[in-house]
Amino acid sequence: MTSIIQHSILIFNYNETILESRNTVLCNTILGQKVTLKEKGIKGILVSLKDAPYSPLVKQENPNLENLVAQLDKLSHSIDIPIAIGDYKRDTFSYLKKLSSDTSVKLFQNINTALLFFNPSALKKELAVLIYDEDRENADKIATELVKLGYSIVHAQNAEDFKIKASAKKYDMTITHTAINQNKSKSSTTQSLGLSKQLVLNLPVFIDTAVNSLVTITGLEAQKIKHEIRPFNEKIPSQVIIAAMKFKGDISGIFFLIFPRELALVALEAMLGESLEADDTAAIVDGVAEFCNIITGGAKVTFSNKKLKVLFELPKTYLSLQVALSDTLGSNGVWIDMQLDEKPFYMFITK
Repeated sequence: MTSIIQHSILIFNYNETILESRNTVLCNTILGQKVTLKEKGIKGILVSLKDAPYSPLVKQENPNLENLVAQLDKLSHSIDIPIAIGDYKRDTFSYLKKLSSDTSVKLFQNINTALLFFNPSALKKELAVLIYDEDRENADKIATELVKLGYSIVHAQNAEDFKIKASAKKYDMTITHTAINQNKSKSSTTQSLGLSKQLVLNLPVFIDTAVNSLVTITGLEAQKIKHEIRPFNEKIPSQVIIAAMKFKGDISGIFFLIFPRELALVALEAMLGESLEADDTAAIVDGVAEFCNIITGGAKVTFSNKKLKVLFELPKTYLSLQVALSDTLGSNGVWIDMQLDEKPFYMFITK
């Protein structure tokens, strides 16, 4: 076996036939380097099966692979560093997924997938990731983790859709045949966020709808810049108009749309095709409330198409940042930096 460190990931190339005795040697070797690995800041370990000539499955069983998963699971608890198996044959994925489902051993298609989860800081921000797995629940788990890490996620609906989307080469990375098994004792992302799993998975609906709606109604260029998990950002311009909508049903929470006053005026004039008085606060507030209505209305249609029932309440508007903050309960949420006509506006989604 050979090993190499890439981007703070220790990669073991299991280039011999997989046997229980060799599994033991591998795990003991890694365990013996526990202190050194911590000192070097290793963020994850990938055991690559790319060059491992393991026997084909017989009656869907392979005791040596089963032993490898079991030993790596035990090892991961001993060294407190996440461990994954990668570069496996595609026809072996289902079997490995079954073996690892109740363990902390992850399954990564290749080193790039491992890097995406183990050391995302080594990659450029705002990656667009295409995901497909015939097991929709597994795909949702992967998407939840990637959303937390700040990536833009697109789900392929089926194998053919995945093939078409992947061939278009519009995505920075594609993910399939992957499983991010986690320790049952660890808190989930959605628990730490205070947001439901369903809401986290559907954050792109709000983002995409906001971009598409504002481009359509104003004719101005709109885009998402970044998003992060945090409480409501108080370090924004004091002169803002805020509209908020509570929603409930299959997903629930509060959607905040935050426009600096100047940009709100520009956007409203672009939508109406006429000039407004800069001091007409009532008209500007109504305009931001209407933007909020349009965005959430579009989101509701998308949710309906996804068979999700979501009811939005009437928008509530604020001229005071502090009053708006009092309605967030100080909770963590997803803060989203947006741009319209190359000027910043913001969205915040929380429970």
